[in-house]
Amino acid sequence: MTETVESVLNDVIKHIRPDIDEREAVKALTELIIERVNSKAASMGINARAISVGSTARDTWLSGEADIDIFIMFPAEMSEHELKDKGLLLAKSVSDRYEERYASHPYIHAHFRYGGMEYGVDLVPCFAVKDATSLKSAVDRTPFHNEYVRKRLPGLEDEVRLLKQFLRCLGIYGSEQRRKGFSGYLCELLILKYRSFLELLNHAANWRYGERIDIEGHGQYRGDDPLIVIDPVDASRNVAAAVSPYSFCRLIDAAREFLASPAREFFLPKEAKTLSESEFRRILKDRGTYFIIIRFKAPDVVEDILYPQLRKAETSVRRLMERNDFVVYRSDVTVNGDNALLVFELLVWQLPGIKKHIGPPVTLRKHAEKFKSRHSPPFLIEDCRYVVEVKRRYTDVMSLLKTELRSCNLGKHLSKVVEESGYEVLTPEELQITPGISSFFRNYFGKS
Repeated sequence: MTETVESVLNDVIKHIRPDIDEREAVKALTELIIERVNSKAASMGINARAISVGSTARDTWLSGEADIDIFIMFPAEMSEHELKDKGLLLAKSVSDRYEERYASHPYIHAHFRYGGMEYGVDLVPCFAVKDATSLKSAVDRTPFHNEYVRKRLPGLEDEVRLLKQFLRCLGIYGSEQRRKGFSGYLCELLILKYRSFLELLNHAANWRYGERIDIEGHGQYRGDDPLIVIDPVDASRNVAAAVSPYSFCRLIDAAREFLASPAREFFLPKEAKTLSESEFRRILKDRGTYFIIIRFKAPDVVEDILYPQLRKAETSVRRLMERNDFVVYRSDVTVNGDNALLVFELLVWQLPGIKKHIGPPVTLRKHAEKFKSRHSPPFLIEDCRYVVEVKRRYTDVMSLLKTELRSCNLGKHLSKVVEESGYEVLTPEELQITPGISSFFRNYFGKS
């Protein structure tokens, strides 16, 4: 088995490790941008310096996936307003084509062509704080991450690449809210802990909920997360806080599968497939459930703001249905083009016109008399409690959602969109099955 595993991993590394030409191009472009930033800062009289951070600085990026991160460091005593103004001005001055994005504060995502290739480069202003406990913004700790890993990781870079590719093919690489998976920094820390990709899998196969990893042994974080990895440079932070229970368990399951039967297929991206219209309709018929899709215009905000609000809305709408006795089997959210969708699969979507309303025990005279004064007979007695039959306000889920959706907690941006543009409540028959919708339902049904 060992020879098989080694053969598989060695073959994968050959394909995911950047070659010399790619490494030299990334290094040259990084140095060029840093020189431009520092030169511009000097000519504009701005006290700032640029450094390279992230996977390209630590040599852990996957071939063809070089996202260059340049942090522009400003004095810690500078105001946040000044940092924003001068940081964006400086970043834009060295970029020909760029877009402004937002994390804890705005940054520039620029596009550079070099050696016939185009590279995405993030230019991020930050404060040069003295240590990771003196943060003025969330990104200020990144240079400390960079320094910590660069000192300890040499010789293990390919092990990190194996882990990243493994997670990518599982669909759980990346800590953004849409995915809630494993960040690049988390991957590096896991390899630093276990020293190899294979040894990580051996341990992950036996992880339990609440697994705790503390490389420096100084953790102060106390939380109820599936995976807790204490940040070596900030003892109060869980690096794995973004990892969802699904992503955590997906890695455990895949680790066991790979160890039982190692194969290159674990490292091969799955071909994006869609469901045909006829296959989609057949699956719906075979399931015998009822789908409701709530569609509205997607707010113009970054994904890490949009997806938490979609999940919040999903939970609130689901509770609305369940309070009215409709039974939700599963639910999910997706974004398709300009539209955001909440998808609900129901086991019970139509109800009779009456329901039981259970009152107090007959033996509690005061409460019993109050209950009877509020309701009309006939009064039944079941299990020594008063019961009356009341008329339901909603007997089908479509009517409920079309009338009451605005009462749900949809979040700031979604509420504004619903208020301004409205929303639609659709059945699958009313939904156009675009490639994006088809791909979503293929994953939903576990057909990919």
